[in-house]
Amino acid sequence: MNEAQFRRQLQEQGYSEAQPLEYEPNSVKDMHTHDFSVFALVLSGEFTLVPFKGRCQIRSKLLHFRDQVR
Repeated sequence: MNEAQFRRQLQEQGYSEAQPLEYEPNSVKDMHTHDFSVFALVLSGEFTLVPFKGRCQIRSKLLHFRDQVR
């Protein structure tokens, strides 16, 4: 999936405009939650998500969805 396809899918499903985020390699964010669903598309590299249970590695060009991550 590319960025244009990702944005189109969000729009077709009624979600708001995508908010691009960039992270430095090997950066770590504090544990946090969202009170909304999250769609993520990693454009390059990979992103490791560590939810309360387990671990999820998101590779480039793959769509990821978390429904109200808590």
